[in-house]
Amino acid sequence: MNKNIERFIRYAKIDTQADENSLTVPSTEKQKDLSRLLVKELKELGLKDAYMDEYGVVYAHLDGEGEVIGLNAHVDTALEVTNAGVNPRIVEKWDGKDIILNDEYKISLEQFPFMKQVIGHDLVVTGGNTLLGADDKAGIAIIMGVLDYLNQNPDFKHHPLAIAFTVDEEIGRGPKYFSLEKMKADYAYTIDGGAVDHIDFENFNAQQLKVQITGVAVHPGEGINTLVNALQIQSEFICALPEKETPFYADEGYWHLNTANGSSEKTEFTAILRNFSREKLEQLDAKIYAVRDNLAKKYPTAKIEVSISEQYENMKKYVDKDPRPVIKAVEAMKRLGIEPKFTRIKGGTDGATFSKMGLVTPNLGTGSANHHGRFEFLSVQLFEKMIEIVLEIIKK
Repeated sequence: MNKNIERFIRYAKIDTQADENSLTVPSTEKQKDLSRLLVKELKELGLKDAYMDEYGVVYAHLDGEGEVIGLNAHVDTALEVTNAGVNPRIVEKWDGKDIILNDEYKISLEQFPFMKQVIGHDLVVTGGNTLLGADDKAGIAIIMGVLDYLNQNPDFKHHPLAIAFTVDEEIGRGPKYFSLEKMKADYAYTIDGGAVDHIDFENFNAQQLKVQITGVAVHPGEGINTLVNALQIQSEFICALPEKETPFYADEGYWHLNTANGSSEKTEFTAILRNFSREKLEQLDAKIYAVRDNLAKKYPTAKIEVSISEQYENMKKYVDKDPRPVIKAVEAMKRLGIEPKFTRIKGGTDGATFSKMGLVTPNLGTGSANHHGRFEFLSVQLFEKMIEIVLEIIKK
């Protein structure tokens, strides 16, 4: 096992899962466990000014020549599957046959036919009980691998680098206390995607939906004309949302139910709302408010509260105004014999908000896929190729 993959596995084993219900920043204190480790390792690699601020964000800088290039990845992991007890293993020279994760789960070409492209690769996979955390600990390990190379090769001429490892990206709060003044970059890249030949600079506009419903609790035997079941209203609310605008059917945008819980008296559910078009996202918002209003008329004694909060917006218009990082990445990939592809992220990165703040930040890949779940994997070969690509981008 090479040291770059060892580094990734070391990071993957640290539980850094975010918590969308928390009001603190970061949303979980355990994210700082990885941030503190990264500060220590950055200093060992020669970035002596590395530090973690009070919010868990890590900043560091390395001298060089020319424009300052920023590199960013996030320490937190997604909420869908636990990040506690991650036990990665490597499947060497995968032959395309089913990868048995545990007694219940496997990775198969039948379920994931796109994986034909990584047959013959060494794959880092989960034990089936957790996610892997390649989103985005692979991005962190790629950046650290680049810095390790520079430390070992002092004659390699490169741009000045500004490093930032952020928190709470998975719940849309990563840039909340991010500081452009601390970052000090002219433009930047998030290393937080999948395919290593992709350059992403268009993403979903994103919102979070929270719906809280309070019914009227009465003994069912005495409930005629009085009992109002919050669970029933919740079910009606969800079923009234457009079925064809869910991820199973929709490509350009969707609503996706994240959590639903409660009792017959009080319930809450959350969903994410996504669309490349701001206008269409606002049309979805209008449909949601209409469902609320209709149910409020049907159940006048119930309390139905809808909250829609902004998370990030499409970065494309900002990149169009300052395409320097895209041009640089294209040129670097072509020098390596890679034909770059431009794809639209069906999600978002901290780079979307950084771009809005004034630091244009397109997204690059990591060589991982099946993010946010137990079927997540990382191709060792593509991971190493991404280190090579970043080195090519930053060199003078």
